[in-house]
Amino acid sequence: MTTKVAILVLVLVVAVAARQALYYAAGPSGEKDCSPIAPPVTSASSSKESGSGSTDGDLQWAQRGGRINDVSCLNPTPIRGIVNVQDADDVRRALAFASRSGLKVSIAGARHSQGGHAFAADAVVLDMRRFNRMSLNEATRLLTVQSGATWHDIQNFLHPRFAVKAMQSTDLFTVGGSISVNAHGMDHQAGSVGGSVRSMHVMLPDGSVQTVSRTEQPELFRLVVGGYGLFGIILDADIDVTENVVYRSGRETVDYRNFVTFFKDRILRDPSYRLMYGHLSTSPGSFLKEMLVYTYKDAEGLCRSSAASPCG
Repeated sequence: MTTKVAILVLVLVVAVAARQALYYAAGPSGEKDCSPIAPPVTSASSSKESGSGSTDGDLQWAQRGGRINDVSCLNPTPIRGIVNVQDADDVRRALAFASRSGLKVSIAGARHSQGGHAFAADAVVLDMRRFNRMSLNEATRLLTVQSGATWHDIQNFLHPRFAVKAMQSTDLFTVGGSISVNAHGMDHQAGSVGGSVRSMHVMLPDGSVQTVSRTEQPELFRLVVGGYGLFGIILDADIDVTENVVYRSGRETVDYRNFVTFFKDRILRDPSYRLMYGHLSTSPGSFLKEMLVYTYKDAEGLCRSSAASPCG
């Protein structure tokens, strides 16, 4: 009897697992909910918020009610509204309004956090993308940048002499978003984005602004870097920049079992390798067994070290 029960349970588990596997492997049953994630500013920006007994003051609403989504179009979330942020006072007023109304606050940049965790239901969402001013101190090689700026904005601002020391793997993300997840990039020497952040201005829920760094309020600094916005709203950051360098690209196929040795013996030992990333194969014949490794070497260094391989 015990054996029969065990077999029955096993069959049920396998059946449920197979059903779920088929469900997740199946094609879409309909169109994605891909409504615009950047609604235009409307004339409703100066009206009152109903239903809570609180007023919104001077909040600049881009959207009232409705839903928000990330770029996957898979996580539609009902919200109280989206507030355009152009200066620190916009953030402070939104926090005060949310506090009076008993609402949560979510922070949105390029909206590439695609797990359904970035937006709270019925939250006030801060759209930070217009909060994007920056300035450069060439003497200290320090860029001060507001958190809504994208890495593309920064690259255009620094070019042609300078470049960021570390950034997320592509340039479409916002600085605040990259710091909030402590994103890695392709520069194995620089490490994650947080390593190039010298200090930040962070607004706390009470509207106060704190300066945080590795020496000033270091615990809060460590919590904010990689903290997903849970410990405060990043207003701006001072990040390291470096000389802009021309790279020469290369690529080769590596068995995934040999990658650690490849990385230690080839990449780490040669400082001219400045950027590197790898893609695991999705081809049926080598699925997850081979990887294509892309490398970028300092082209000027190669020119100086090898007359046989001049740079044009």
